[in-house]
Amino acid sequence: WYMGKVNETQIANILKFMQDRHVFASIERMTYCPVDMEFAMSVIETIGTYRNPKFRIDDENRFVYENMVRWVHGDTEMKCVSPEKKKKVIPGDIAKGIYIAGNTGTGKTWCLDIMSKYTQLLNIGIKIVGERHALTWGGFRADAIIAEYQQTGEYYRFAKQPIICIHDLGTESTDALYMGNRMNVLRAILEYRGDRSDQITLISSNIPMEHKMFTDKYGDRVASRMREMCNYFELTGQDRRKL
Repeated sequence: WYMGKVNETQIANILKFMQDRHVFASIERMTYCPVDMEFAMSVIETIGTYRNPKFRIDDENRFVYENMVRWVHGDTEMKCVSPEKKKKVIPGDIAKGIYIAGNTGTGKTWCLDIMSKYTQLLNIGIKIVGERHALTWGGFRADAIIAEYQQTGEYYRFAKQPIICIHDLGTESTDALYMGNRMNVLRAILEYRGDRSDQITLISSNIPMEHKMFTDKYGDRVASRMREMCNYFELTGQDRRKL
């Protein structure tokens, strides 16, 4: 780098260098019409009851679904909750991903799967580094990612996906073994994605984001980046599978 006086041409060249190499690349939302929440909730309930007639939106999950809709549509009025003060509602960030925590059966996986189907029906898209992507995601169980690594030694396909949804984070084995090498695969994936601003990560987990169990399993580096990566939600209530 030239350390003397920098002229406008050099500044332009530096900016082009950064753009060409996607330095600080970000997610660009493709704006649609304002959200019709009543219509959106109707569509979501239709999707949910098609999969399971017992599905319903109620006081325990409405906040999450409504703000997932705002996130999907790129509505800057989106809200989430504080990972530290769970009942404190704070502004969301449409450039971040999603982390939904909750006990078994509260509907975390269902929520992310239903919202993915919702985005497909409306053909919602985003731009990542100027390239259009459908804002939809395939779900991968954390233990299935571990199983694939143990068979192939490969995990970068998960780390490098522009949009990924990881279900049941925290239920997987901490150490995975391949050809005599042990590693914490999910920690490596989250570290990789945590250093980027051109990827979207969606997560469901039984472990709250700020819980000591999370730090113990994935380390301080991942824990410190998770807030920057994801909007945080919690689903509470009884096990919906038993309703």
